[in-house]
Amino acid sequence: MEVQSYLIGVIEASVAVLGGEGVAAYGKDIINIILTILHSPNTAAHEDCLRTAGLMAKEIGPDFSGYMPHIWPYLGGYLKDRDRGSTYITAVLATSDVARAIEGRIMSYCDDIVGCLLAALSSPTLESRAKPPTLSCLGDIALGIGSRFTRYADPTMTLLQQATLFDMPLDDSIPAQTMLRNDLWEGILVAYSGVIMGLREAPPVQFANLVKIHMATMLGFIRKISETFVMVDGSPRYGFESVLRASCGLLVNQSRKNQENQENQENKKSTNK
Repeated sequence: MEVQSYLIGVIEASVAVLGGEGVAAYGKDIINIILTILHSPNTAAHEDCLRTAGLMAKEIGPDFSGYMPHIWPYLGGYLKDRDRGSTYITAVLATSDVARAIEGRIMSYCDDIVGCLLAALSSPTLESRAKPPTLSCLGDIALGIGSRFTRYADPTMTLLQQATLFDMPLDDSIPAQTMLRNDLWEGILVAYSGVIMGLREAPPVQFANLVKIHMATMLGFIRKISETFVMVDGSPRYGFESVLRASCGLLVNQSRKNQENQENQENKKSTNK
């Protein structure tokens, strides 16, 4: 068992060193080792396997889709098991890596993936530290499959709206608590941005029905964040920079989509004339 842990550690390091071409050349050998260990009862090494698979996807990009039928039974299994703590989180992070790498080719797995993510976020037993990566993963899926995310947009946006209402104590004397709150808010913002950018090619009416009706909630959430950024003494809150960057990213994406809609309307008017 311990040998397997060392072996997958070496494989993970090798993937990082080999780069895209090297990983592609040894892809079958690497995935076979990953699958062999995942098939074993050595659950301690399974997290490393999932992490290595995600890293492999980042290195070889769309070509990783060829390995998905083999890795999915294990990746999907851990996505469904949200009570497994760090292993579930690793599976979510690996899924995000895969979604960014193979983009639209992940579509055939999306019913299961999005179903698992939404179920996890709706579960009272999901660990707090697992919520931010789960939220971000929804955004990565939306970016990956683009306008085809419309089938998942309504439940996703409803869940995000509920998430914006969740409040955590603002006690900056407890850094771990502060970082958890920041990570949660950043995850919500990343998910919103992913959905907006993913649906940018959707028909304007459909986009309005799925996303635009939630615009007030998004802007209100950003306002809440901006008001929280500064403490009573005027100093910025600890670790808030990434949240502000994500807020700015969401605002930029909203502005771009609004500009695109205006340009489309103007083009239609010109055509009608």
